[in-house]
Amino acid sequence: MTVFSDRQAEQQLSIMLVEDCDSERCLLASLMKAMGHKCVDFSNAVEAVAYLKTHQIDLVITDWMMPSMSGIEFCKVIKHFPNCPYIILLTGNSENTHIVEGIHSGADDYLAKPFNSAVLKARVHAGQRIIEMQRQLAQKNETLNKLLVKEQQYLSVVKQDLALAAQLQQALLPNNNELNQQWQVTCEFKPAHDLAGDIFQCFNIDDQHIGFYLLDVSGHGTAASMQSFTLAQNLANNQDAWQALDVCRLANTLNSEFDDPQNSGRFATMVIGIANTVTGHVELVNAGHPAPIVISPQHAYFADENKLNIAPQLPLGIRNNYQYSSSQLTLTQHEHLLLYSDGIYECRHPKHGFFGQERLLKIINNARELTPDSLLHHLSHSSDLWQQQQAQDDISLMLISSQSLVTSGVHC
Repeated sequence: MTVFSDRQAEQQLSIMLVEDCDSERCLLASLMKAMGHKCVDFSNAVEAVAYLKTHQIDLVITDWMMPSMSGIEFCKVIKHFPNCPYIILLTGNSENTHIVEGIHSGADDYLAKPFNSAVLKARVHAGQRIIEMQRQLAQKNETLNKLLVKEQQYLSVVKQDLALAAQLQQALLPNNNELNQQWQVTCEFKPAHDLAGDIFQCFNIDDQHIGFYLLDVSGHGTAASMQSFTLAQNLANNQDAWQALDVCRLANTLNSEFDDPQNSGRFATMVIGIANTVTGHVELVNAGHPAPIVISPQHAYFADENKLNIAPQLPLGIRNNYQYSSSQLTLTQHEHLLLYSDGIYECRHPKHGFFGQERLLKIINNARELTPDSLLHHLSHSSDLWQQQQAQDDISLMLISSQSLVTSGVHC
């Protein structure tokens, strides 16, 4: 084995020469050295294979007819190596069938003997261009892989942060708390993604009143969730307007402070109200939100303009100087109030279209004898089946129940 090298050469290749004829091997080595490449040569393919197992070679020039292992067999073996070099196969037979056989064996190029030195150099230059492109591609792949690892690490951190944020969001929701006069709030919450644009709450204001709201920021995901968090801060139960039992002031303040910094057309719908747990009197403001549903022993119905004059008004964020007005209704011990986001009825079936509010009302009417927990689970499950378990929007359900619901279910 003889090694030739030229450290000054630019774009130097490491070239292996496999030729059983000493004179031709010496000629090949001289030509490659003259081109500025580093060479290692072998008189048989068996030794060449052993060398390739522990050394990286860019280009191989091999004869076809050799003892122990032919050039064809040599090509077939090294083509299975992880970093297979570029291969130029030399042979004294230039028939088409031999060319096809050589290429099929794994050779990248083919040159018939006796070869012209200029042609061989041109073939090596062509191979060098391909090798350089492969090197550049490998470097780019390595860079991309490093970036991918960093991205995966970043996404892992983001996923952990989103999971923590989702826990915090869940912690801000009612937890089936018992309220004044043994009223109860029951909830079902299913965000479409880790975080939701929905947020709702129900709490005691004083010994006789409870406050509640359900707010739905347009869109879903992180941006909508952050905005709903911000809005919810202005609806905390320590706000003076809650103590003053002024539901219109709460809505007006929230609307005037609604911020859309990117001018993306974002808005929010909301139902907000105060209930007297002794008399059952409820004062509501509906800011563009789906009409609440009143559930009685006889039937369930929408608390809209046709029934109880609970007319929807502009959503929050449409006009910041808009002044909201309230509507009134009275719940008896046999009537109960359901607030919900549009995700429960705007989900689509691929064949049958929207779930729809009328279907929602029909399901409630058919299931109103269920307990509060069971009723909300039933509604959520019905929506899941309709959208084939593929969440399309956030789903929020909040059922406000009087004492009779706590002991005997929705139908009393």
